[in-house]
Amino acid sequence: MTDDAQVAGDGLEARHGGRRRLLIAGIAVVVVAAVVAAVLLVRTLGAAPAEAVPATVPVPITVAHVPDRTKIGVVVTLGDGEGSEWNQAAQGAVVAQRRLALGGTDVELVTRNDGGSTAGAQRAVADLVKDGVAGIVVASSGRHVTAAATAAADAGVPVVLPYAEHTEDSWSTAPAATSVTAAMQRALGNADSPLLVDLGGGAPAGLRVAHVLTAGSTEVTDLARTVAQRTGAVQPDADDAGAQDTPAVDSDAVVVSGSAARQGAFVAALQAADVTVPVVLTPDATSPAFGAALSTAGGSLSGTFRTAGVTTDDATALQSDAAGRAMSAFLGAVRIVAKDPDAKNLTGDQAFSAVASGADSRSHDAVVALVHAVGTARSASPSAVTDALAKTSIGADDGVAGPSLDFGDQQALGSDATVLAASAQALGLRPAGSSTASLVWFADTTEH
Repeated sequence: MTDDAQVAGDGLEARHGGRRRLLIAGIAVVVVAAVVAAVLLVRTLGAAPAEAVPATVPVPITVAHVPDRTKIGVVVTLGDGEGSEWNQAAQGAVVAQRRLALGGTDVELVTRNDGGSTAGAQRAVADLVKDGVAGIVVASSGRHVTAAATAAADAGVPVVLPYAEHTEDSWSTAPAATSVTAAMQRALGNADSPLLVDLGGGAPAGLRVAHVLTAGSTEVTDLARTVAQRTGAVQPDADDAGAQDTPAVDSDAVVVSGSAARQGAFVAALQAADVTVPVVLTPDATSPAFGAALSTAGGSLSGTFRTAGVTTDDATALQSDAAGRAMSAFLGAVRIVAKDPDAKNLTGDQAFSAVASGADSRSHDAVVALVHAVGTARSASPSAVTDALAKTSIGADDGVAGPSLDFGDQQALGSDATVLAASAQALGLRPAGSSTASLVWFADTTEH
């Protein structure tokens, strides 16, 4: 942990030296805003965003009455199991821990791996309960998440899910499924005959599609070739003896459902096959793993694909409003932690700087919410924290980087999902040095 002298030397927004940091940050963000505005104009995605302003929300987060030695559990999925796409995004929890420390609140993060399985999720929660955590952030998605929430509820420990729908035993800060479906439907625009390509994610509930193509074990290149034929991107040669076996043109848009890694690889294959119809992805694509897989497969990060979600990404920092200032403060903290040579990721096996490009505001906000509940309860007792969390409502003034959250409802995020478009333009708001290929998702102002 960085000592007080070093923190001041790094130019933190603390009591001393804040003005100088704000001036420098303001100049940097205004320059970046101009670059992004140009990118968005080229992409013809509506008017350029308003000129950004420096963050006036302080980087430190102060929460009173949090007992010493409070522990917050974080469950991640390591390896290639279901939900592993959120590993880098989950590093936002480390940023929350540092911001709280800068505000005088020291909490310990205890991380466990669920392996992407029901049994693994149950073991991870059991370990965290033994460790005496006040609450748990399950930074994963998939069927095993329900098992984790149930095991935690049986032990009386509150659970927050930043990347999955709420269960009977948890709170979710992800957008509601009905809201996501509505946004995906809008992203399809005027398409009359969408083709759903199921890469293992199933059919989004309520989404209207005309055709379904199940991937199974089919290679993505073969699958993309079929999609190209069915969308008219490839015209069969009349002299080709196999032309009669070519699928009929019957689709005018493509919906892709599956893990972030599979979606990334498949989108790269669609690009190689010259598919030009609208491509709409499930929210898994907002994971850092999507951009990494797309780049690894040789695809372009500047594609015209869309997805659905809320604006929790870096582009929000360019807005001249409370949301912009809150995101700017979060990104300021990302840079601070990345500059600390002793800072590690959640599992302690990498420098934080190596994963800083993927650290996500959603996992950050989940930790902040649980710590606020601890402060309200004036106790780290899980039962007291559960009761306090159910009455917790927090926003930008409380250190939240994304939309406001109200835990009076298990669907704690009240904001509706919107259509999101992507840009590969580096905004310059995160530290350099990570090898992860990243996209910036922002609200698509051209949505129908």
